[in-house]
Amino acid sequence: MSDTGSAAVIDRPATAPRAYGYMRVPSDVPDDKVRKLENQVVAYAENCGLRFVGFFFEFHCGSREAFDDLVAELVRADVHHVVVPSLRHLAHNRLLQERMLDHLTFTARAQVLAMRLKTAIE
Repeated sequence: MSDTGSAAVIDRPATAPRAYGYMRVPSDVPDDKVRKLENQVVAYAENCGLRFVGFFFEFHCGSREAFDDLVAELVRADVHHVVVPSLRHLAHNRLLQERMLDHLTFTARAQVLAMRLKTAIE
C-alpha cells in the first residue's frame, strides 16, 4: 500500500466509513500535478462524509499490481469505498473499466466514487 504523502487528511469520527483512493500516474506527469490531484481526491472523499485512509498508485502502463493490492486491502480491512479522479484511472477501455468495477463490487463489496469524467492525469 502507498501512503498519502502530504495530502491533507481531515480527521473524521472513527465511525465514518473509510475510503481508499486509486490513481494511475504516468511517469511523465510532474509531481505537483499528482499532489494537486491527490489533495482533490482526499477533499472529495471527505466531502462525501468518508474517512480517507490512503492511496494505491499504479505507475506502470498495463499493470494491475496496485489494483490487486487495493482489492486485497479492501477485503482485509472491510472497507467499502474507493475514490478515483475518473473511471479512466481504472482503465481507458470501457469494457475493462466495467470488469474492474464488477471485481470491486463483487469481491470487495466496494462502491467506486468518481470525482469527474476526465482529469489532467490519465
